Amino acid sequence: MNGLNTLKKHLGEVKEMSRFEAKQICSQINDANDFIGALQVLDLTLKKVSQNIDQRLNSDELDDIQKRTLDANTSTLIQNCSFMGTALFGNIFNVYTGEQFFEFEITNPLLMLENNGYKGILSYIEDKRDEIKTILSQLANIIATGSINNNKPYDTQTTNFKNLFR
Repeated sequence: MNGLNTLKKHLGEVKEMSRFEAKQICSQINDANDFIGALQVLDLTLKKVSQNIDQRLNSDELDDIQKRTLDANTSTLIQNCSFMGTALFGNIFNVYTGEQFFEFEITNPLLMLENNGYKGILSYIEDKRDEIKTILSQLANIIATGSINNNKPYDTQTTNFKNLFR
């Protein structure tokens, strides 16, 4: 009994500390999962937007009505892109995983149309999709290794992110 009191004196109430740490870790996991989910939804939407713009630019057979339909579909994709009820375009997302901070900012790519044209939008989308792949790779590495100090990224060409949390 005396040994237990001595441990409690030096370590504090271990049960309460463990309970607090578990809640803190669960909170971080939920935030990271939400962050990953939002990035995955954004990546899929960016891919669809890119495909619409590619089709618009590379098809000589489209008339003005078909081009406007593609533009309307692209605009709808961007306006309806949301995760858990939150619009994703025009936002900054961030999360701490352990002690590492991740941040991702995205604007509506159609706002660049007047100054940069469709090719500028495609370039922006490609850059953002690469940024998403890099962040997901780093997060996958942290989750897989349990280490926040190992910054060696996964090969994004071979990593299957869909199976990461199964």
